Amino acid sequence: MAGSMLLAAFLPATAQKKYKITAHIKGQDDYRLTLSYVTASGHMADTVIARNGDQFIFSGQVQEPVVGTFLSRHPASKFEMVKGGMFMPAPNLEILLTENTDVTITGDATELYKAVVKGDKANEELNALRQREMPLVSKVWELRKKSAAMRKPEDSTARKALTVEMAAANEQLTVMRKQFVAKHPNSFVSVMLLVRLQGDYDAVAYEQAYNKLSDTYKNTYLGRYLGSRISGAKATSEGATAINFTKKDNYGQPFTLSSLKGKYVLLDFWGSWCGPCRASHPHLKEVYAKYKDKGLEIVGVADEKANNLEDAKKAWLKAISDDGIGWIQVLNNYEKASADLAMAYGITGFPTKILLDKDGKVLFKLVGSGGDELDQKLKAVLGN
Repeated sequence: MAGSMLLAAFLPATAQKKYKITAHIKGQDDYRLTLSYVTASGHMADTVIARNGDQFIFSGQVQEPVVGTFLSRHPASKFEMVKGGMFMPAPNLEILLTENTDVTITGDATELYKAVVKGDKANEELNALRQREMPLVSKVWELRKKSAAMRKPEDSTARKALTVEMAAANEQLTVMRKQFVAKHPNSFVSVMLLVRLQGDYDAVAYEQAYNKLSDTYKNTYLGRYLGSRISGAKATSEGATAINFTKKDNYGQPFTLSSLKGKYVLLDFWGSWCGPCRASHPHLKEVYAKYKDKGLEIVGVADEKANNLEDAKKAWLKAISDDGIGWIQVLNNYEKASADLAMAYGITGFPTKILLDKDGKVLFKLVGSGGDELDQKLKAVLGN
């Protein structure tokens, strides 16, 4: 990627292709409209470069296909569940971005997710799927709002009925999306869908669907992330040998996981931005004090959201200091483009804790802070 960016800097301006989106959004007024997407470099957000009434133009550069999501500040973009600030976001309007994307979007700010997208083949495919899904998506959204408004104890029976109705509609959506994946393995839309449908396939069927995808899309950031879900599940299954790694610690020194062979190791995937992660640190201190002399070492693997390394380091080091953490800490953001530990280990939520035996084999994996479950697991392995 660095090489591509360097090359782009020396190419004539006319050779540097940009995506272009022309959005006709009725009633958007002066509410902010942003296009966000995730790349190997982190979260990106592009804003309007030109506006004429209800017409909004976006333009920017992407190095590979990504999924873009429109974020609107229009009041209709969320539902106020509790007076004073608890909101539920409306369904998203998404498009596919490449360096050649040139699409037109037509919709209404009050129901932005229903907008029609026309242009290149990939977005035509996504738009066609979206329009088939729309009756079900709209139904689920209306049911969610109706259910959220039922807050009285006497509403419990009606809420349960709505939950059943929503589950049935969501199941229909899942079937529809799986059918699309099966029929369109060479579409980037299928990559996007598979990332979101992991829990709706069994492990074998999920890997089979992934294997049928175009190699071109498997090599995108989203495709690699999808592949990591599969390889990570295998790599962290009970009895698997943990993936070795070397990352810089909080003292700027390289730390290698295999150097702890002969000890039990608790890998703790966390981040300074993650409330539940930070809230679990006092308990981890108790765990460390209790089991350190019995051969347990903890290795914190922090994954920061900052888009540049210096900001990531500052947030990480401040959190270590503020929380008074005394065990080994490494930062995933170091050389993340070539060695992403969260991706390699298939981390789907923070915090995630993985216990390794003395030979570096996985004993168990917990997604969440752990609490009593972590205590019981450690007790079974290390004793009281």
